[in-house]
Amino acid sequence: MANKKGLVYLIGMNTVHLGNNYLWISFESYILPIELLKYRDDSLFLGIIAFAGTVCGILTALIIGSISDRRSILWGKRSPYIMIGVIASSIILIINRFTAVSFVLILLGFIFIEVSSNVSVGAYQPLFVDLLEKNQRGLASGINGIFILIGSAMGYGITGFFISYDMYNYAIISMAAVLIFTGLITSFTIKNDDTYIKNKIYIFKYISDMFNLKNGLNEYKYLVIGTFFVLSGVSGLSFFELYFFKYALHFSNPSYYVSIAGIFVLIFSSITAVILGYMSDKTNRINILVFSSVFGSVSMLLIPEFQSFFFFLIFGSVIGASYGIFISVSKALASDMSPQSESGKFMAYYNISTGGASSASPLIYGTILSIVSYSDFSYVFFAAGIMLFTGFLFMTILKHKIINNKLD
Repeated sequence: MANKKGLVYLIGMNTVHLGNNYLWISFESYILPIELLKYRDDSLFLGIIAFAGTVCGILTALIIGSISDRRSILWGKRSPYIMIGVIASSIILIINRFTAVSFVLILLGFIFIEVSSNVSVGAYQPLFVDLLEKNQRGLASGINGIFILIGSAMGYGITGFFISYDMYNYAIISMAAVLIFTGLITSFTIKNDDTYIKNKIYIFKYISDMFNLKNGLNEYKYLVIGTFFVLSGVSGLSFFELYFFKYALHFSNPSYYVSIAGIFVLIFSSITAVILGYMSDKTNRINILVFSSVFGSVSMLLIPEFQSFFFFLIFGSVIGASYGIFISVSKALASDMSPQSESGKFMAYYNISTGGASSASPLIYGTILSIVSYSDFSYVFFAAGIMLFTGFLFMTILKHKIINNKLD
């Protein structure tokens, strides 16, 4: 039921994002790259594994989002799926620690973690539509963005610390514990509002309906595509930061610099996420998205011109701010545009843009690095800048469509 919620409620319902992003940034920036260091084509293998895993994750989120729209399990509509996802992810994370001994097993481990974690994603993405009034979604998205970024900062800080001192097991245990704890907080927060429904699911109709956009909502695709390109320009780079500092800037302890840069940039991301998320409740969300994407694009294209750690922090902070704005405000806009009765399905479409960015961009950047060399990351930053600018173009198209719809 959509009634006004207090700040504590908004914080509690978003807490699971901290755990999931602590897991993801740790895996993307440390665990997976280190598992693949023994292979000559590690950057290409990294891109292939990231692509395969996140594609499986996207499909899982779409299926779970659509199922949870129509059928509850155990005690509710969304929270049981959240708990199943975080518990399964934690178990698989621990098992993966002992089984990642070959390329195939590393690939399977990443796929299983992506699938299990996206069981949670498919269930918690629709919560803003299910439970919040429209004029609270921007603030909630800002809090959401902060938890995403705090989780990422914990990945850079805690996992980076453990990895730097060869304390691999502590890193895994910490990720699993935080993931389950944050899932419990979110599940208990929404439990009383998590409506129990039980409808029959007709398989063939259900599968065909998964990909059916309602009339009048075709502009939703511009939001999905635009968000995909903007996030592709930023999120995929986290897989290769360690390689950038090691091979391009020639740092002897790249994990240390990954942690410093990550935490520094994420501070700016967190601040802008909550401020602009809150402001978007009081102004036009699409204008904020247009400006943030173009600023991010310009900053990304400037990084190759000043290849030093200092300028990386400067431009990275602007890019981080753009990213923080985008992940908070775009989710609020996606929630506004999603129909109440199919919020799980439509927010799963939105998840295609976020998950798709995490799958496609590492493959693209990994392929580029396998063609050129680690010492020339300028091609990667140029490709990322073009992706951000393409996202800006789609956001501009969406803005004009929204204006035209208001005039009709």
